[in-house]
Amino acid sequence: MASAARILQLINLETDLDQNVGGHAAPISGAVRFAGVDFGYNDDQPVLQQLSFDIKPGQTVAIVGQTGSGKTSLTRLINRIFDTQRGQVLVDGVDVRDWDLESLRRQIAVIEQDPFLFSRSVAENIAFGRPEASREDVVAAAHAAQAHDFILELPEGYDTVIGERGVTLSGGQRQRLAIARALLTDPRILILDDSTSAIDSATEDRIQRAMVQAAKGRTTLLITHRLSQIRWADLVLVLRGGRLEAAGRHDDLLATCAPYRRLFARAG
Repeated sequence: MASAARILQLINLETDLDQNVGGHAAPISGAVRFAGVDFGYNDDQPVLQQLSFDIKPGQTVAIVGQTGSGKTSLTRLINRIFDTQRGQVLVDGVDVRDWDLESLRRQIAVIEQDPFLFSRSVAENIAFGRPEASREDVVAAAHAAQAHDFILELPEGYDTVIGERGVTLSGGQRQRLAIARALLTDPRILILDDSTSAIDSATEDRIQRAMVQAAKGRTTLLITHRLSQIRWADLVLVLRGGRLEAAGRHDDLLATCAPYRRLFARAG
């Protein structure tokens, strides 16, 4: 009874986030702008302060910084998991608060560090965001995510039922299924939140190829400490204490930004 009461309390909570039904709805090209953004989970504890930068459509952007610098919080403002306290986050020149929330989120995919998989078949897990997708589309997404070969090695291939949270799969396999799931929805903005943090180098290489494929033709934000990913980014944002310390290409930042050099040296 005590557990049920807590669950019902959670279910009945109402968010004050306005879904803005009937707001701006259009295909996203992928331009993202932060203009003087301040954000904190509590009013007296700022997480992001005076954050301003521009991302062009189709760019791959690496977001780097020490733990607690605000990297994940930054990305959660783009799809309105949270709203800014001051300043604006704009997608294609439109404040995200003016977008129809469903239209905005339908075109943004997020791959977390620990993706959630359901106790269903591999095919159903990949098609979670597009349940009407054909088997051919599912297989094509798996190919692009470097997942097809290991799926075929499973007892029943795409029809293999995996344990809840993917307990029967390795970390690298779960990540590749998550990438396939994202690719199947064809997002215009793709966010990868430290998705290669706890895997071996051979698996990282396969995921790296999948990520390069996933980034083609869409705006991609990578929260990462992997140098192999930072190097191929078009833009690197360096966060420090919730502020933008520097922005530029990897080689330029090595030459001009001492905090970035120190971060790079520690990561190496």
